[in-house]
Amino acid sequence: MTEGPSPRHTGMEAGAPVLPEDTTVWRRPRETGLVGGATPRASLTYRLARFVGAVVIKGVFGFRIEVQGAEHLPRTADGRPVGGWIAAGLPHRTWIDPFAVLLSLPLEPRLVFFGDGRAMYRSAWRRFWVHRIGGLIPVWVRKYAPGVEREDVMGTYIDAVREALAAGAILGLMPETGGPALVGSARPLGRGIAYFALRTGAPIVPIALGGMHHLFRGRRMIVRFLPPVTAAELAGLDPSAPPPEPWSREERLAARRLTDALHALTAPHVAEVHAAAEPPPGTRKRWTWLTLLWR
Repeated sequence: MTEGPSPRHTGMEAGAPVLPEDTTVWRRPRETGLVGGATPRASLTYRLARFVGAVVIKGVFGFRIEVQGAEHLPRTADGRPVGGWIAAGLPHRTWIDPFAVLLSLPLEPRLVFFGDGRAMYRSAWRRFWVHRIGGLIPVWVRKYAPGVEREDVMGTYIDAVREALAAGAILGLMPETGGPALVGSARPLGRGIAYFALRTGAPIVPIALGGMHHLFRGRRMIVRFLPPVTAAELAGLDPSAPPPEPWSREERLAARRLTDALHALTAPHVAEVHAAAEPPPGTRKRWTWLTLLWR
C-alpha cells in the first residue's frame, strides 16, 4: 500500500461536500472513502505493522489461530493468491476479529478493510498509523436509524470498494448489523455487502470466526474460509444477464435475497466453529482484560 493518505476530503475543509456522516456527534478529524492509494502490493510499513501485530498477538498474547479451508481462497491456475474479492467475516465480537482475518490471509494481495471511524481516528497516534499503513475505509455512525439504505452514503462506500477491488486488493468487512446476538450465532447482515457484490461482480468468500468473544492469554481461535460464492448465486439471478439497475426495486430485492442467503449459508458454520473453539472445562483464563483492550 502506498504510504500516506490519498487526496480524500475530511468533510471539514471549506467547500467540501457534506455527507450524512457529518451530522454525527463526532467532531474530530475524519475522512471518507479509501485512505491510502489502492494497490494489491504490501508496502514496507504494511509489512512491518503486520509483523509487529503477529508478534504481539501470537507471541505476547499467545493467541492460537487455526486456519481452516485455506484451499478455498481464490488463486491463479499456478496457485498464486489473487485479489479482487470480498472477505466477509462473522460474527464480529471483539477487536481481534479483523486482525485474525488479516493474519490468516496471504501477505499479498493486501487487505483493505472497513473500520469504525471513531476507533481509527480517536487519537493522534491512531490517525498517524492509519495514514501510514492505508488500506482502510472509515465507517461513521450516523444519527438516522441503522439499516436504512442511504444512496448518498452507499455511493461513497461503493466508489471506495470499486477502487480497491479494481486494483486487485482484497476487501474485508464484518457485514453484520443490529444488536447483540447469542454467542455461537450471527446477527442479521447489513445490505452493504450485497450492493458491493452486485455492483462490482466480485465474489464473496464467507469467513466463520470462532473463539473470539471472550479473550484470554493462549486462547484458541478458528478462522474458517468457505468456498467463494457470487452475487448471482446468492440472489438467484441469471449470471448471463445484466445486473439490476442501481437503486431500482429489482436491485433492492436482489440485495435482500443475497443477504438472507449469505446468512443461511454461514449460520451453521458460525455455530460449529464456536463450539470447536470453546476451551475445555477448568481451563485457566489469564489476562481476561484482553477482551476490552481496544475499546
